[in-house]
Amino acid sequence: MQHPDDTQFETGVSEEALPLGADEAIDILLTLLSDGLDHPEIWPIMHQFVDGVPGLITTVQARLAAESQRPARTGLQILLAMCGAVVGSAAEMLALIQPLAAEHSQSPLVQGAIFYLEGLVDPDNPKYRLQGKMCATPFVQLDVLERSTHQCCASWLQTSAGDLSVSGDWRDVWNSDNAQAIRESIFDGSYRYCNKGACPMIGGNQLVATETLAASSDFWADVIGNRRTAIERGPETVNLAYDRTCNLSCPSCRTERFAADDGMRARFDDMQTRAILPMLKHAKLVFVTGSGDPFASKNFRRLFEQLTPEAYPDLKFQIMTNGMLFTPRQWEQFPNLHGRTAILKISVDAATGPTHELLRRGARWPVMLENLAFAGALTAEGLIDYFELVFTVQRENYREMGDAVTLAKQVGAKGVWFARITNWGTFSDEEYRRKAVFLPDHPEHQLFLEAMQDPRLQDSMVLLGDLTDFVGEPSRLAA
Repeated sequence: MQHPDDTQFETGVSEEALPLGADEAIDILLTLLSDGLDHPEIWPIMHQFVDGVPGLITTVQARLAAESQRPARTGLQILLAMCGAVVGSAAEMLALIQPLAAEHSQSPLVQGAIFYLEGLVDPDNPKYRLQGKMCATPFVQLDVLERSTHQCCASWLQTSAGDLSVSGDWRDVWNSDNAQAIRESIFDGSYRYCNKGACPMIGGNQLVATETLAASSDFWADVIGNRRTAIERGPETVNLAYDRTCNLSCPSCRTERFAADDGMRARFDDMQTRAILPMLKHAKLVFVTGSGDPFASKNFRRLFEQLTPEAYPDLKFQIMTNGMLFTPRQWEQFPNLHGRTAILKISVDAATGPTHELLRRGARWPVMLENLAFAGALTAEGLIDYFELVFTVQRENYREMGDAVTLAKQVGAKGVWFARITNWGTFSDEEYRRKAVFLPDHPEHQLFLEAMQDPRLQDSMVLLGDLTDFVGEPSRLAA
């Protein structure tokens, strides 16, 4: 059985050089997997190991039974599933390792292995064919966290390009060795650094054909034509997510309220002055913030004051807030946002008061409704270009997804973004498994699938991202 992307990558292992001993073969494979990245160059040639190494599968099974260390067990489980897919049913092997999705929700290796097996089970689905497709994000975006930088959301791309809090210049991380390796993984089609189970571009089959992107501008023609991994111009989009200060303590991202202390604020001020403000001279869009709430952060409030239209005439804002502080009074304090806010995202995670206040600790639903209506009014006036609700799907709220679309229309939002909940380290594996209703082995998964068939979720204003494949799922299961 061949995977849709059964192309040749450099593995360092040839069929002629296969070791004779099963343990030696397993050790080689585990070493290759030890970097934690996806390895789509290995999965299509597993038949060489299965056919060429006597007793490989039974040895993997024996070592798995005896292994107690979690990383080694995970690697062995993946190897067992890949070997089993060679000699038996890919669907059964997918079911075998599917539980790993909850334990390793941000692992490129685990999510990539599951993605590969899903591609075997559903070979006609184009989303599993990544060769010849481009993701533009690592070439045009930089996310700045407290001690790392990423060329995409850190949940979808964990590998850091560097630490801007200690680097002398933003260019040091923008074209670092890691940054260039990530771009190369886009060119070679492996996407090995990406979390294929969480990325909405991959999950939603939204990657663009390489030829189409190359034809879109001189910049992309040059980047793609010359396979450039070092990008001379700076990022067009900068996501500032280094200050976790927030007025709420939502369980999806933290266990308690957090506010930066004086030392942290001084460090953030230094980074803003030394690196952020110069970098934003080259940017078109600055995103504030996915780490906390911008209106609760003294550093981000100061940044709003500094990013004047005179000094940054080409810059627009994307604001992400929990909405509790998005009041008329707060809005008037930041005139630099007026008419320059390209996107306003407000997290709701619910369509009713009890659910919202449960999942967004410290929020008050009546205040939220007032502030949402205010955001809609600003959008209608043209002071905000695009207003969107953000809804993180989990066991407590999946029944309210359709109602959230209705709510969005009532308050004047132009879109609703639904996404799976991510384990940012705030949940144990068991807690995350209980909340991750989108996983096939969840006891309420069938009810979730039924909720996904709500016709309101097919409205043109709805963005489903990594939930796209669940639309129509019950009928496919019944078939």
